[in-house]
Amino acid sequence: MNTLKLLAFLRGYITYIFQVRVKHYLSAAIARFTQQLRKNVRLKKRYTSEIQNRIKAADSSNSLRLLFEDRSARRRTNVASSSGTLRLLFDCASTPTRSVVEALPKPSRRDAKPVSNMSRRNPKAEPKASRPGGEISSSKDFFLTNFAPIPAFHTVGLGFCFTVTRILSEGDPKPTRRKFEQRWEKGGNWSPIEQVLVEKLVVNPMPINRVKPKRSVLRCFKAICTSLILQLNTLLGLICPVVQRALKYLLFVADYKRAYRMILTCLFLCLVSMFSLSAQTPRKDSGADGLTDLIALKPGDKIPDAVWNQSLELNYFNGKKKTVKFADLKGKLILLDFWSTGCPSCIEGIPKMELIQQRFPNKMQVVMVNSKRNKDTAKRIKTRFEKFKADFNFTPSLPTVLDDTIFTALFAHNTLPALAVIDAKGEFVAMTSSHSLTDKNIQALMDGNAVLKNEGNYKNLIRSAAEPLLDTVGLHYISAFGGYREHYLPVYPNLNHKNGTTFLQMGNQSLQFMLFQAYGQALKGFRQNDLVIDTLLGRQFKEKLLNLNSTQNKYWYQFYTYDSVSRSQFADIFCREFQNYFKIAVARRSDSIELYKIRFSDKIKNILTSRKASIARFQGIGEEAFYQNIPIGLFLQNLFYAFDLPTELQEKENFNIDITIPAGFVRWTEQEKLTFLNERGIVFSAVKEYKTYPLVYPIY
Repeated sequence: MNTLKLLAFLRGYITYIFQVRVKHYLSAAIARFTQQLRKNVRLKKRYTSEIQNRIKAADSSNSLRLLFEDRSARRRTNVASSSGTLRLLFDCASTPTRSVVEALPKPSRRDAKPVSNMSRRNPKAEPKASRPGGEISSSKDFFLTNFAPIPAFHTVGLGFCFTVTRILSEGDPKPTRRKFEQRWEKGGNWSPIEQVLVEKLVVNPMPINRVKPKRSVLRCFKAICTSLILQLNTLLGLICPVVQRALKYLLFVADYKRAYRMILTCLFLCLVSMFSLSAQTPRKDSGADGLTDLIALKPGDKIPDAVWNQSLELNYFNGKKKTVKFADLKGKLILLDFWSTGCPSCIEGIPKMELIQQRFPNKMQVVMVNSKRNKDTAKRIKTRFEKFKADFNFTPSLPTVLDDTIFTALFAHNTLPALAVIDAKGEFVAMTSSHSLTDKNIQALMDGNAVLKNEGNYKNLIRSAAEPLLDTVGLHYISAFGGYREHYLPVYPNLNHKNGTTFLQMGNQSLQFMLFQAYGQALKGFRQNDLVIDTLLGRQFKEKLLNLNSTQNKYWYQFYTYDSVSRSQFADIFCREFQNYFKIAVARRSDSIELYKIRFSDKIKNILTSRKASIARFQGIGEEAFYQNIPIGLFLQNLFYAFDLPTELQEKENFNIDITIPAGFVRWTEQEKLTFLNERGIVFSAVKEYKTYPLVYPIY
């Protein structure tokens, strides 16, 4: 079938390129080839079936019967092929322990003579009758009696004589053809049976015309030759037509009067390939040379001139496109936001980046970058933002670069989302996240102050595979706190047992996270706004609990012991270690305390959201906080740092709001804060009641 497919392909190719009318010739060739192939398959199946049936049915007696019976008797035996014939002819030779007499067919009850009941070992026992009209006592007698009527053995020569002699030989245990030929040349030392064989078959053969019917050996030899010729013709029939047709079509194309079209076609293909290569290879004068040698930049490196001279095709999410030079953005603070459709945080962060762009419209430019390695298609992007618009009635206005390879190579990162910052001088500042892009930091970058740390590639894409803070080799116990570790993602606590040891890490986590891990039982069922902070700790500790994104407020902890420790045992150990390191503790108390009860007035309608994208931009203590389409409960939890008393939400209803907390809100007086929120429908009422609460207090 592969040959047929090749011929069909050649027919289509030659007809299309060179316009040669070869359909008729190829169709005829394929038809003849297919017909011959099917015929050979049918013959092969038939021969195989017949040979297998004859091999199963044949035995040595049938072989001798085919060797010595007359032509009319042989018609009852169908010899399928040469291999089957040889197997039937020389079956006796393959079993030398079996005599010729045993190989003869047994007589029927009707033709057999009476047999004595005497033992066969008795030398006086009568021999059994094998055929009517005579008794055979040995293989020699059988040969002398039945070999004379065979007229055609002399036609096969010495080789066949030797074969029959080997079957009937009793003197030489290992007769060979070479021995037979040497004895023939010397002319002596013949056994009685070999003398009769030579005399009958070679020296004095019987004329063919004395007996009319032909014998089966000649017919078998003819069948062998016919089978060999058939196989040779089949092989030639498969090869010759293909070669002949290929030569014929080659000569036909070579003599075709319009064969110059082939030359023109080749020239055209060469020109197209040359133009395509020249289009992909940057010209020297374009400034794009060297793009293939781009390496990742380090903070402080300048953007190469070849990159500034590149043309960018900016795609907008409303379907519009715009082509600009990257150098047109030079002189501005450039934020390259790497994203993909498979990153939910990236999609959620786009509205936040638009908000930042709106804050600094003239001095900053945000460009979304979708790397080629993301394998995002135009259809996938369109489908994703159609859903985004259906959910929030919002279409991003920021431009994006699709199938990017240049920026991906320049700014190394292995997580999404990721932000590359380029200052107004054209220098690479850092790879960072949107949490670091506060208004204060952005203004510092515009003023030429590098205030961001480069995050770059992270070492622990698998969070549990982070390198230990301390090496455990040769140690039996480790329980240690450390500060923030650069280039590591947050690691969550997971107690591992191996070979009788216990190991745990939690890394780059905030003070609030560590507090709730250390006092899980005491803080169970409480939130951060339920905490009652001892006055000795002051507001500074409360602000530290809320400042989740500052690297100065993140810690690393490692535990290792050459023993098996359960979860409850580790909780006690970590609680003690937390107390020793931070010098604070938590306890449940039940007492009458003052707190703020929160309810909502009709003015709350003024800040209810109306199908907008969700944005939560908390820039830090004392900075402006912007909330859009955020649940009211989440907003009040994050607002606890601004008040001295714990807060409690009375109403169970939870809805989303849009609200902006101005910069310096935390420094206002208590009454100013309450008035600001009261005007927006959030009413705080101070009450005193008996309740259970978690108390955070210092220890010395």
